Amino acid sequence: MKTKNALILILLMAVSIILITFSSEAKAGAAEGLALAQNTIVPSLTPLLILFFIIMKTGAKDVLSKALGFICAYLFNLPQVTFPVIFFGLIGGYPTGALLTNELFSNGEIDEKQAHRLLRFNFCGGCGFIITALGTSILNSSKAGWILFMSNVLSAVIIGFLLSFSEKRKPQSYYSYTEEKSFGDALIESTDSAVKSVLNITAFIILFSAIHKTLPIPQELAPIIEITNGICTRNSYSLAHTSAYLAFGGLCIHCQLLPIISNVKMKYWDFFLFRVISAALSYGITKFILYLSPLETSVFSNISISVAHLSSINLALSILMIAGCFILIMDIRSKKKIV
Repeated sequence: MKTKNALILILLMAVSIILITFSSEAKAGAAEGLALAQNTIVPSLTPLLILFFIIMKTGAKDVLSKALGFICAYLFNLPQVTFPVIFFGLIGGYPTGALLTNELFSNGEIDEKQAHRLLRFNFCGGCGFIITALGTSILNSSKAGWILFMSNVLSAVIIGFLLSFSEKRKPQSYYSYTEEKSFGDALIESTDSAVKSVLNITAFIILFSAIHKTLPIPQELAPIIEITNGICTRNSYSLAHTSAYLAFGGLCIHCQLLPIISNVKMKYWDFFLFRVISAALSYGITKFILYLSPLETSVFSNISISVAHLSSINLALSILMIAGCFILIMDIRSKKKIV
């Protein structure tokens, strides 16, 4: 325990010294992160989160679950009440699925095992970010955006379907343990929850952007660390690699979900493993789609930098990242033991 705490202290002090030493670069990176969040995350995610939370807190959730919940029962072996969580999680953006999963778990409508299964596959960048921001704006092709989005969604659905066999199938019928709230109460609570979530996301983006600006991070690692900045600011990756990065989500997104992962008593390495599996699956699906329906080369005309080989990754930085992930995992495990 003392060794772990000492390593955490050394790591955090080293990052602090770097940020202080290169304060101008850190400030510029933080400003870029804030601008990125302000122009992309906040306006696109906030209204959607408010609406999704309202649906989950009112009788609208029951209507949607009763009408289409059978899909989750047959496809994912999950209660019908999980349909809005999965649907909104796949179309809304990275934190949405986890946030709504935590809402169901906190209300007692799903158990730990079901929450774990949801967190393993209900993870997607959302149609707004992938199709519009990345596909249309960055790659100059809505078709490329659709390919990326469908690859990520298909990857999630396939994993969710395969995980459905990990538990014995039971006859599913719709039920809800929560009493529906009035629209006014739901609006107030949903707005509060959405704003807190978006502020949390913004803070992480600012922190990771500041670190990103001050450290010589290889281009191949940029999206692994912070997906939004790494993908949108200098996308020189193939479409299949971009799809894999999107499915992994980036450590910045992972950190945002740690409180939820801890709340459902799930181990981070479990979540991390399925992000890697999803990335590999998304890569293969994208390659298959491109084989059937190739994109015109003009789609990537705005890309001028070729992708370097992974062997060019700075060894010291790689070791630092591995050590940081190990410390993070050990820290989560120790918290679970204490609880």
